[in-house]
Amino acid sequence: MSDGLSPAPSATADWTQCLNGVRVVDFSWVVAGPMATKRLGAMGAEIIKIESATRPEFSLRHAWFSVVNNNKRSCTLNIASAEGQALIHALVAKSDIVVENFSSRVLTKNNLSYDDLRKVKPDIIYVSASGLGRTGPENEMLAYGSLLQGYSGRVAMIGAMNAGLEGMGIAPGWTDPVTSLWEGFLILAALRHRRETGEGCYIDLSMLEASVTLLPDALLHAALGQATAEQGSESEIGASPSGCFRCKGEDAWLAVSVRDDGEWRGLRAALDVPNDPAFSSREARIAGRTGLNAIVAAWCAGRTAVEAEATLQSHGVPSAISQGIREVLDDPHLKERDLFRQVGDGSWSIALPWMEAGGWRGGLSAPPKLGADNDYVFGELLGVSPEEQARLKAAGVIA
Repeated sequence: MSDGLSPAPSATADWTQCLNGVRVVDFSWVVAGPMATKRLGAMGAEIIKIESATRPEFSLRHAWFSVVNNNKRSCTLNIASAEGQALIHALVAKSDIVVENFSSRVLTKNNLSYDDLRKVKPDIIYVSASGLGRTGPENEMLAYGSLLQGYSGRVAMIGAMNAGLEGMGIAPGWTDPVTSLWEGFLILAALRHRRETGEGCYIDLSMLEASVTLLPDALLHAALGQATAEQGSESEIGASPSGCFRCKGEDAWLAVSVRDDGEWRGLRAALDVPNDPAFSSREARIAGRTGLNAIVAAWCAGRTAVEAEATLQSHGVPSAISQGIREVLDDPHLKERDLFRQVGDGSWSIALPWMEAGGWRGGLSAPPKLGADNDYVFGELLGVSPEEQARLKAAGVIA
């Protein structure tokens, strides 16, 4: 395959090819790993998803499967069989990256660990994502993203107005999408490192740590013995007034947060309230947050969220309508930027969360059918004859 990354693209470069020639063997499942490899595929990498027809991943039953598995090929293989392991070794020898998020025992007992695979591909980039990392006293702990939200401290910081929310206070799992961002970033860095040094690497990615590192303010405040946001709080630390305020209309809310003197002056002008010297400093406003929030709440209650947002924004006050998910899907701003797309099989998915100057947001093909690319992987890439493929299928190796 390639030497890593393509040369730095020019202003007229074809972004669909920026990872052209990079092949990824993808053992990952659920959300974090698949979301990361989907993005690599959107930029031209070839993603080969290793699946099992006899033990399909449970997320096939969920809508998210089709959203995080675009831009991939699928082959079915029994990795517990010696012949299946040999086929994986042969595929890895022709690939650049391995991505997995099994428990640490699964790939080791099946001869598919980093130490096993770098024997057949010395410069392989091997990304191992797990709940708590591959070392440490809790490295074998079984954990999903929703549970790790609790472990990371994130749940304690969430104030939920809707008691019906699922997913430990936030739905869907916040930890998986965050981990996927780190995973994609690390893979690109590893490809760059390999291009410059010729060396592959092993990356131990902890979903817990990926989440904890995104809470720097809260961790710093706690370390200094200062107040931190806890469950039930809707206010931003260091801001006042701050919160999510109910507006005129059915289930209409507006998030408002005033962080400095300039925004405070804008808020006073927007609400047409007199200057009170008692609130001239940020510290005084934070101490009086309850009373200030009550003033904003009363003002918002007499206006629609659209009206309130427009007025505050025109005065330089940070504010945004709290939208429901269906409203997000219909949001004209996101539609204009082509974030949501219908793909070839009629399903909908989400494009890359950025675009280059020409408006390109990444390729987006339909998610693969189970085993749809067996002939390509085993026949074209690995040179297994149709007769041998038939034998392997009958033996339960290709399954």
